Amino acid sequence: MSISAAMEEAYAAAKPDQVIVQTLEMDHPAFAQPVRIVTNVAENMTLTAPGVGDVLFQACGVSITLPGDTEDGPTQAKVRVDNVSGILRGYLKDAVQAGEPIRVTFRAYILGEMQPGEVIDGMELASVSLTATAAEGALKFRELELQAFPLATYDQQYYPALQG
Repeated sequence: MSISAAMEEAYAAAKPDQVIVQTLEMDHPAFAQPVRIVTNVAENMTLTAPGVGDVLFQACGVSITLPGDTEDGPTQAKVRVDNVSGILRGYLKDAVQAGEPIRVTFRAYILGEMQPGEVIDGMELASVSLTATAAEGALKFRELELQAFPLATYDQQYYPALQG
């Protein structure tokens, strides 16, 4: 997660002419190319994605709740995409059949600036509910503590001292 000084200033005290747009980039091995969505605008926009260059983001009704931290602990990020039948339905079906999570990158831009002011990457889309008009899901970070370390499986074949 990274945030620029200009974005921190915009969040703290946005000027009337300063518009912040939020984007989601969803990628999956089953997708021919990532799905890119922008909110807070009426028309599609071309924005710079780091490492990729200028790409087209589709305007869409999106509600994003970013991950946070409260007295009770961390809060989960959530996303709701409207008009899903026109944009995401086919992609979501392909992803479900492939059985791998959709990787999600959030970027916030100040209109007029070329690079994103805030980037949160490494999230995965989980617990998706789909209706005829919208898709809602939780965004989570990959749980590294559940992976084997040092990526080895300890079994009696390789570690005979283990008792079964």
